[in-house]
Amino acid sequence: MKNLYTLVLMALIVAIATPFGGVLATGRGISVVSKQGQSLSLYKEYRALVVGISNYERWPKLPNAVNDAKEVAAKLREMGFEVKLVLDPTSREMKTVLNEMVYDLGSKEDRALLFYYAGHGETETLADNTKLGYIIPMDCPLLKKDPMGFATHAVSMKDIESASLRIRARHVLMLFDSCFSGSLFALVRAVPDDISEKSTLPVRQYITAGREDEQVPDKSMFKRCFLLALEGDADLTGDGYITGTELGMYLSDKVVNYTHRQQHPQYGKINNPDLDRGDFVFLPKDNKAKVLTTSLDEERRQLAEERERLRKELEKLQAEKQLLKEKKLLEPERQPGEKEKQKLASVPETVKRAIHELRYGRGPFLIDDFEDKDLWSTYFEAKWGEYAQGQASLKVSADPTQGANGTSCSMKIEYKLAERSAVHVIIGGSRSTRIQEVERDSSNAYDLSRFKRIAFYIKGRKRNTFLSKPNKLVVQISCYGSDIRSRYGKAANYHNKTVIRPDTEWQKIEIPLDDFSVSTWTKLNAANYPLKPDLHNVLYIGFIFSGFGPDGGAADSNTVWIDQITFE
Repeated sequence: MKNLYTLVLMALIVAIATPFGGVLATGRGISVVSKQGQSLSLYKEYRALVVGISNYERWPKLPNAVNDAKEVAAKLREMGFEVKLVLDPTSREMKTVLNEMVYDLGSKEDRALLFYYAGHGETETLADNTKLGYIIPMDCPLLKKDPMGFATHAVSMKDIESASLRIRARHVLMLFDSCFSGSLFALVRAVPDDISEKSTLPVRQYITAGREDEQVPDKSMFKRCFLLALEGDADLTGDGYITGTELGMYLSDKVVNYTHRQQHPQYGKINNPDLDRGDFVFLPKDNKAKVLTTSLDEERRQLAEERERLRKELEKLQAEKQLLKEKKLLEPERQPGEKEKQKLASVPETVKRAIHELRYGRGPFLIDDFEDKDLWSTYFEAKWGEYAQGQASLKVSADPTQGANGTSCSMKIEYKLAERSAVHVIIGGSRSTRIQEVERDSSNAYDLSRFKRIAFYIKGRKRNTFLSKPNKLVVQISCYGSDIRSRYGKAANYHNKTVIRPDTEWQKIEIPLDDFSVSTWTKLNAANYPLKPDLHNVLYIGFIFSGFGPDGGAADSNTVWIDQITFE
């Protein structure tokens, strides 16, 4: 308590003494402010892949495409994008760089990703009379002269759509400055809205230089209007930002006018309910000072809130320190005397309760060694329970064919997990029942405060190797707290941080009780919980196999044996 008190006091002094204590040192990322004054965090960074092809081997050369790509790349870098520029790629190089776009440039959710293509395009009429568009690498044959070679080398819009779905970045915008690139896929038109929380939702947006039946000249008006749009001309709502929808409407209007209706750019969002709700957001150059000022104001507000929080924390710690002093004065009266302990120790084993052993006993305490060939723990005075969460199956039994460290029986857990499912094997009773018991009489809680660690033996049917990773075992301790608030009762769950994966040979696991921290479930569903488990008030102990990836595990199945579970 003294150390925590000192640390909080020092943090408060530093926060008060430093004008922007630690806030400016962190990366701001890209944030915007709505007209209602709401600060919205969009991305940590912008990434872009820009491709330009001029020197075709079999198609007419496009002298301006490479220069257009270089101009677009330069403009994007000026706006804060990290840009990968690729010029005159072959088919193999094009497909490689598209995979890099998916698995490198677009691999993180907190990014915005832009793809710009300048080069030839082609449209193929399919058997059902629908049109399929392609972008053309440098070494691609002509469709009419070599259709098989064309199919091998060209990149179809279906390939582009597939890449869009594999990208993890929250916002993706793709622009195609090529002939016939209007043959994309089903797009959903949208009306530009003011920046709002909806803008932060995932989206895949596309803009093409023309319709499927229109040729696009080498001297690109589409590129010129795109660069003007990024200067701020496409801010149609006047909020200081440019969205993908505003960009599409701007290009559709300006390019049609400037080309005397020879080109009709197409724009829209992918027809997918999970990827059509957000909007790509550009930060125009002349708006950066405004956003920086807003960011500083937001940081000042956050700093003031942090100071106030630390002040209240300091007051709380001072009160707790005083309360601790008072408790120490009462400790001699509250603790059972030596004679009382001796009397308790001499109570016959048939009537002495396990809860007394937990609270006042000495040495290790065996929860279960399963030697009675069932799932009732004589020592813990409780029965092992099981339940599955989500699309999972679970069977728990006593297995007399398996035993660890000389025993003749163990607990066998057979499970099968789907994604976002889990199986739980617990001892101590159901959460709601145990909370009611402890509320009526706090002495009914399992007091594990005298122990330092939990130990047990484990083995599994699957081998744990570099290429084969069985699901991790999560040990759970559920604790009661009178101040804890949640819709599920006055309880908080704590999980071990140590990674435990069963192997095909028995291994002894020892987990320090200090290793347990608040579970993600508790963080999301409870309040006023202590950061470490209150080992005086344990409700039950559990073993969990989870399919909630990436931290929990993956959809899988396994058979696992556990034996000789002990508190030490």
